[in-house]
Amino acid sequence: MRHVIALLVVPDAVAFEVAIAQQIFGPRMPSLAAAIGDENPRYEVVLCGEQPRQRLSSGADLGELAPLETMLTADTVMVPGVEQPLAPRGAALLDNLRGAHGAGARMVSFCGGAFVLGAAGILDGRRATTHWVLSAEFRHAFPLARLEVDKLYVDDGPVHTSGGMFSIVDLSLHLLALDLGQAYANDVGRLLVSPPRRQGGQAQFIKESLRVDAEPQLGPLLRWIREHLDEPLTLARLAARHHVSERSLVRRFREDTGTSVLEWITRERVDRAKVLLETTDHRVSEVAAMVGFGSSETLRRNFEKLAGTTATAYRATFRTTTADSARQTVR
Repeated sequence: MRHVIALLVVPDAVAFEVAIAQQIFGPRMPSLAAAIGDENPRYEVVLCGEQPRQRLSSGADLGELAPLETMLTADTVMVPGVEQPLAPRGAALLDNLRGAHGAGARMVSFCGGAFVLGAAGILDGRRATTHWVLSAEFRHAFPLARLEVDKLYVDDGPVHTSGGMFSIVDLSLHLLALDLGQAYANDVGRLLVSPPRRQGGQAQFIKESLRVDAEPQLGPLLRWIREHLDEPLTLARLAARHHVSERSLVRRFREDTGTSVLEWITRERVDRAKVLLETTDHRVSEVAAMVGFGSSETLRRNFEKLAGTTATAYRATFRTTTADSARQTVR
């Protein structure tokens, strides 16, 4: 008997993630299946939704959908990413998710789909992850969940969650390994031209400055700090710059950024180091000095802690080559 996967389709589901799940767990493409002798699907993937048919906001029409109750008898329930993670979800949808979980189904979410599992209460008291850009919103919405935003995916017993979009592949290969063995998962990874395990986690992709939020009270000071990261930035100097006591600055920093002064500056220095590693040929020791770490060892320790990989490995992954730069210039 095949392992039944109920793949949830809501109006704002990310069609890309639905399609990836179908490709990995559904029947192989005939040409590939014939070539490798894998013509008998190991899973039965059933798309289900609140409506018999649902055109997604992206315009994709995935055909006829099974009812939500399909989740109650499925072996695994998968929730793809959603375009509006904070949108309220219907009572029937949440009730069926809770029912499936209570019946023993393995619960899986990809990217922002964790917000749907969270709304059903399934992540309360559990470790989970989601797209790193949404980490603040997730923590606010689900304070009882333990967010591990640096992970590509999190396996917490019967509940599995993945980070940003392409980490759906990482989690899917992990699930294949659990169900059918690591050798089978490795072979599927070869078909996808994807490593069975990526090193470094989601942390290496985090760049807080990508977010454009309303400017906090400390906005002018934060901008000044970013412009002077290569200099000594003591609490006394920053307090004097902002014309407040050190104690007041510590309190305001926590209120505005959710972290301490030192932690915020360290993260900004790592972010600046990422940019320099991506865009320049400076040695790691030079980058360390340019971002205010002072020594290669200090950069190494903080970079590995926050990015989950080494500065050298990060540069190898993200460095824009001369050829790429030339092509961009021509365009």
